[in-house]
Amino acid sequence: MAIAGTRPCRVLRVLTPGLREEASCPAGHAGAVTPPRWPRRHPVVASLVAVALVLSAVWGLALLRLARSVETAASYWSEPRGEPGGLLYVALGDSAAQGIGAGRPDRGYVGLLAERLSARTGRPVEVVNLSRSGARISDVLENQLPALAALGRTPDLVTVAIGGNDVPTYKANRFAGSVGELVDALPAGSYVADVPYWMHGRWEDDAQAAADVMTAAALDRGLRPVPLHEAQRRAGWSAMLTHFAADWFHPDDRGHRLWADAFWREIEADLDGADR
Repeated sequence: MAIAGTRPCRVLRVLTPGLREEASCPAGHAGAVTPPRWPRRHPVVASLVAVALVLSAVWGLALLRLARSVETAASYWSEPRGEPGGLLYVALGDSAAQGIGAGRPDRGYVGLLAERLSARTGRPVEVVNLSRSGARISDVLENQLPALAALGRTPDLVTVAIGGNDVPTYKANRFAGSVGELVDALPAGSYVADVPYWMHGRWEDDAQAAADVMTAAALDRGLRPVPLHEAQRRAGWSAMLTHFAADWFHPDDRGHRLWADAFWREIEADLDGADR
């Protein structure tokens, strides 16, 4: 009922989170009620929300830079690097060989190995990186190995790191067949990494099985297997925070050093043996 001398107002329904629904009229009108205030956010909660937003923004920018680095690396490795006329190092593989995740393409494990080889031998090193981001074993067979043959030169060092992108669709028989074709086509003395460590779940089970297949096939053909999977496994779960880029898939600068270390242990052992 309206108060005498005033016009009745239309009742508005105000729904406030956490409070009951109340009726109100426009402020200053007879019969009007003041809507309840929004509850104040607790300062600790507000701080946590702010931190989460900042971290999300930083992570998003890191992912964007990582995505853009694919084109940068492909452009960088589109031509030979290093010093022509020296030792010839040819790299085959996927985005890891491209240096994705490192601060610069030449800070990936391929660039690091070239530096170590030059320092160890005292000779200049020319790098031809035929790898491709997203590559699977089929890409090495269909594109990278023909490109190697087209060089018309015998490389002094060949490294191969492939198979990680084959893990999500892993089928034992199919994978073993592809690996057999791969090792049959690789130059003698190639250093072949097994499949990277996937850490947990079914994918890690498949990655371990794939790594075992790659190692056995390399040994059977007289190639040089590189136990990358075990090297990453020994780094432990904490490596997720210290050895991986923002996508938690590609190695970061420290992760690429781990990859280079795994290859270099095998390469250096052969160099030491040749010096004796």
